[in-house]
Amino acid sequence: MHSKKYYIVYGLFFSFIVAAVLCLCLTVMQGMPHIDPVFYAMSFGVAFITSFVVTAVIPLARIAAACAVYYDAKPGSVAFRLIQNVFFSTLIMFFLGIVMTAFMTGVGETQVMSAMTGQMMGVNLFDRFVGLCLQFWPTIVIVAFLSDPAAGGLAGLLVKEKAPEVGGAPAPKEAPAA
Repeated sequence: MHSKKYYIVYGLFFSFIVAAVLCLCLTVMQGMPHIDPVFYAMSFGVAFITSFVVTAVIPLARIAAACAVYYDAKPGSVAFRLIQNVFFSTLIMFFLGIVMTAFMTGVGETQVMSAMTGQMMGVNLFDRFVGLCLQFWPTIVIVAFLSDPAAGGLAGLLVKEKAPEVGGAPAPKEAPAA
């Protein structure tokens, strides 16, 4: 396991990458014909600040790593990363999803057209949040899985921590400086 400092720096990079990609993906996937730079900047700011504060306060990455270890995945393996990212993205989606749903659609009840009946019906924040989670959970897991190596590598460079063991073998040691 890594240090607390590593996980905070990891959360900073992870939040930055995920907020940038998700704000773009979610806008395009919802059928927007173009990306408004001001709205993108605002939604990126909300997503980045929310996800970083959550990852700094609640040790989601550490919890997700512990879940991967619980399922007997070897640290550094693809299985470990996959299990860790499924748990991590699900946990972060809970916090980030509710904030982004409230930011995008408001906190009150809104009117939407029912796909089954064609009639207008009221939908509250919780219903919109559940709809967002069901619609975008696979995207969030994929983005988290792909951004994890970059965030982990950058955090490892800044904190100067070595990579975890790979395939049960210890991480290679650096040669002594001359």
